[in-house]
Amino acid sequence: MSIIETHDLGTVTVIKHEGYYATLLLNRPDVLNAMNPQLLEDLGKACETIETDSDIRAVVMTGAGRAFCAGGDIHEDVEPLRHMDPTGFNQYLGDAMTTYRNLMNLDVPLIAAVNGHAVGGGFDILLCCDIRIASEDAQLGEFFVRMGLVPEAGNILLPRLVSIGWAKLLAFTGDLIDGKKAEQIGLVEQCVPQEELLPTAEALAKRLAAGPKSIGAIKKAINESYDMSFEAACDHTLRLQYQMVHTQDHAEAVTAFLEKRKPAFQGQ
Repeated sequence: MSIIETHDLGTVTVIKHEGYYATLLLNRPDVLNAMNPQLLEDLGKACETIETDSDIRAVVMTGAGRAFCAGGDIHEDVEPLRHMDPTGFNQYLGDAMTTYRNLMNLDVPLIAAVNGHAVGGGFDILLCCDIRIASEDAQLGEFFVRMGLVPEAGNILLPRLVSIGWAKLLAFTGDLIDGKKAEQIGLVEQCVPQEELLPTAEALAKRLAAGPKSIGAIKKAINESYDMSFEAACDHTLRLQYQMVHTQDHAEAVTAFLEKRKPAFQGQ
């Protein structure tokens, strides 16, 4: 698929493709895309780039080189933490939490294509994605315990994907599991051979990008329902549904059904 334009944001690159989807590339391959302050900042810029471009309707997130993300950079992310005063610590970790939220709250579907290692903070990043596809040789692990720390987004998101028992086992031990095991326990939705990873993720991104604007509303409804009672979630869905019935895509779907043809959605 042809590339339309590339946004080099430093340690992160956003690549727009034909078909209304983009690749969000973690781009520190010399250190296995380990997280540092710059990468966290650049991820925020990437989210802004995606949110402000109406031609991006789905995103594939992956890592350059041999890994998805090898967690926090020991020299620039992990080791400095214990030297920070409370104000600096809260600011830095608060920025990290904001990055997790920004990824989760993107208006468009975010698909993780997990190549190689995704551990620690990199593991938590993939948890923020809507759908996860892993290669068979991917290595996933909640490594925080190995540094005597607690998971960040993982404490919240991991039990939503796997059983509480599996969440605790992965967090307590920091053990690695491969892509096949991750699929078995529901941590990833699909496991494929390495050579099929990006084609599989991109095919799904193109399919979702061709869908109606309501995909974003469905994502919003599912994400926000976690914090609501059933009654509040129903009320929230009613408001979203009112917005959707007034979209061009809904009108096109109705017209296409009556005319017995496939709808041509514009994401509007």
